Amino acid sequence: MTSRAQKAAQRQLLDVLSSWQEPHGSGTLAKSSVLKAMQVNDDGSVKIRVTPARAHCPCCLLDLIDLRAKLIEKRKITAVFIEVVDIPDVHRWTSSINE
Repeated sequence: MTSRAQKAAQRQLLDVLSSWQEPHGSGTLAKSSVLKAMQVNDDGSVKIRVTPARAHCPCCLLDLIDLRAKLIEKRKITAVFIEVVDIPDVHRWTSSINE
């Protein structure tokens, strides 16, 4: 069963993702191949798995940092963790985004 906090966080997450533009012109993040998975927990915390469009592009890294900051601003989202997958040095990307 989905909690009220979880539903509210899901709505805010989808609102941001549906309007967030991928930096290389692939449309919104929700419709691009960048977004691999997302999970919203009962407490309103969010986990997102992404594969950047260009693995060595600094603007992709900065964009994901900005996305995390935007999501943290949302009142119903209690925490945000963005995990990068399927590119070289994923641990560096993930730790840079989530510091």
